[in-house]
Amino acid sequence: MLDYDFDIVVKHELLDDKKAQEVIKKLETPLDKFPRILKTDPQIVKFNPKPGQLVAIYRDDPTGKYVYYRVVVDVE
Repeated sequence: MLDYDFDIVVKHELLDDKKAQEVIKKLETPLDKFPRILKTDPQIVKFNPKPGQLVAIYRDDPTGKYVYYRVVVDVE
């Protein structure tokens, strides 16, 4: 398997169910309204994600640090 842990690739984290429910509640957004990420995406395939799980994506830019969330989906 290829390792995609480069300095220019942002950190991805697969959230456990408890943390995912906290995010859903905090953002007041149903799971089906989150942006999607394929379970075969090279950055998350190493986590062996299941459809419906949430992924946190941590990004830094000159104005600050941000966390984006994506819901895992099967290949369409």
